[in-house]
Amino acid sequence: MKRILLYPTITNLLDPEKDTYLCFLRKMIFSMSLVRNDIYWYCLIPRFRDEHQDKTRLMKKMLRFTNTKHIDIMTPAPPASKGNVDYQELKKIKWQDYAIDSVFLNLPQKTTELQTYFSNHSNLCPSFFGFTHLQDYPNIMKSPSLLRMNAVGILDMDVCYINTQSQKDQVIEQAGRTFNVNFIRKLNKIIKVFPTPTLPVETEKTTIFDHDPLRIVVFNHQPDKEKSFPLFCAAIEELWMKRKDFRVWVPFYAKRRIPFEWMITDIPKETKKKYYYGLGRCCVGVSPKQTGGNWTVSTTDGLLSGLPYILYDDQAYKQLNPGADTYKNRRQLNKLISFYLDNSEYRNKKVKEGLSYVHNNFMYEEIVQDISGQIDFHYQSQKKIISATARQLATLIKKEKSITHRGLLKKMVWDSSIKFNGYRRYILDDKQIKEESDNWRSVYIKAE
Repeated sequence: MKRILLYPTITNLLDPEKDTYLCFLRKMIFSMSLVRNDIYWYCLIPRFRDEHQDKTRLMKKMLRFTNTKHIDIMTPAPPASKGNVDYQELKKIKWQDYAIDSVFLNLPQKTTELQTYFSNHSNLCPSFFGFTHLQDYPNIMKSPSLLRMNAVGILDMDVCYINTQSQKDQVIEQAGRTFNVNFIRKLNKIIKVFPTPTLPVETEKTTIFDHDPLRIVVFNHQPDKEKSFPLFCAAIEELWMKRKDFRVWVPFYAKRRIPFEWMITDIPKETKKKYYYGLGRCCVGVSPKQTGGNWTVSTTDGLLSGLPYILYDDQAYKQLNPGADTYKNRRQLNKLISFYLDNSEYRNKKVKEGLSYVHNNFMYEEIVQDISGQIDFHYQSQKKIISATARQLATLIKKEKSITHRGLLKKMVWDSSIKFNGYRRYILDDKQIKEESDNWRSVYIKAE
């Protein structure tokens, strides 16, 4: 398991459901669950006094997932919440229960303070990365002192994501007026632009799609991995016998294979931009019975491109598009494909429904894979400690057969001066040891 602490600084307390970072976290956690199931998120939830008490409940609702634990922390209301990290509040958290590999945050100036806190008051030495949205902090670009604080904070991060290239250029330009060339080079290397803008998402964007699509059905899953692809082909062959006023696009169909008569193969897909554009120009997509392959991500990419889907009737698909039409057999599938081809008004209605839902809950595959890769990179970059003490820890776990992170620290009688992350790398690299999944506590167990 990779365990990540989320440190949210809220900017829109009046309407948390529209807060940039909370929306981003929801989409990130939800989307990441489509590509991997080995991440546990610890989310520090701001707890407010007085008239804002109900906001904490709403935030927990937004970030309620099976692989997320909420940790309440008393926080002043904005704009005071953008100030320094409250060490006294952090000390109330029992950090011995948490084996944290990375910290993900949205206000870079807090990176240095959090690093200092963990260094002085815990056994943790996590890596830091995050996402910052300049529109949330307009004063930073206007104030030289705030800009300096945030720039220094970014240098203490492994990666700081930003929404667009123009925003990154703005940060580099402003920082260049204060810092030297070497500092700017480091800053430029750490700040990373998302391959596709992920925020903000205005309601208007969910209505932008092709209202007059080409009469093309899409199967944008991997044919070589999808054992259900022959079943899809059989259904299309049956439909092709009745009508020939459509074509089928299979973007990942192997070039060495001879295409079917009903296939179209000349839609550009060399880049992600062209691929997404092609999806958006088609009429309807089909998601097969899941027997292998990354079907959820393929479907999400299509939905985000304005392509409605006919989904196989499976409970797992409902998280992608609860209102989508479903099928159980070839007859139902062909009936629905014909209906979408012949009823553009209904088809466009389903596009709006699908776009609205996925824009609020998911990200494009390339963004999720990028963040996922960073999580793995940060974990692997943690220096593994190979020593007699590390071997002692591994032996202890095998002897106990099951022991918590806190239990290990207690048996070793370690204070906060001894950092655990390097030993954690050694322990989890041992093939005879694994970490209990779906448990907010880090529990090491002897593998059977």
